[in-house]
Amino acid sequence: MKEKGGIVILSSYIHVIMIKVMMNQEEIYQAEQELARFNELMSQEILSQEEYEFCKAWDAEEAKNLFHNFWNNTYLNLNVYSEVEKEKHDLRKEMGI
Repeated sequence: MKEKGGIVILSSYIHVIMIKVMMNQEEIYQAEQELARFNELMSQEILSQEEYEFCKAWDAEEAKNLFHNFWNNTYLNLNVYSEVEKEKHDLRKEMGI
C-alpha cells in the first residue's frame, strides 16, 4: 500500500526507529539490573562459584578482591570481610550469648 508523498515509507522508518529505541531501553534496563545484582553481590561477605563468575564477568578488576576458599569452593569478599567482626562473633558464641 503506497500513499502520497512517501507517508507509508516515513511511517515504516519511524516504526523501525521506535523498535531500536525500545531495544536500547531494554538493553539499558538489563544493564541496570545486572549492575544492581553486581552491587548486591559485592556487598556480601561470601559468594558462591556462580556469583563469583558473574562478578568476574562484570568487573574482573573488582573480582580480584574475592579470595577463593578451596575447602568449600566459595569466595570471601575481602572488601566486606572483617576479622574484628568475626572475632566478636566467635567470642559471643564461646560465651553462649
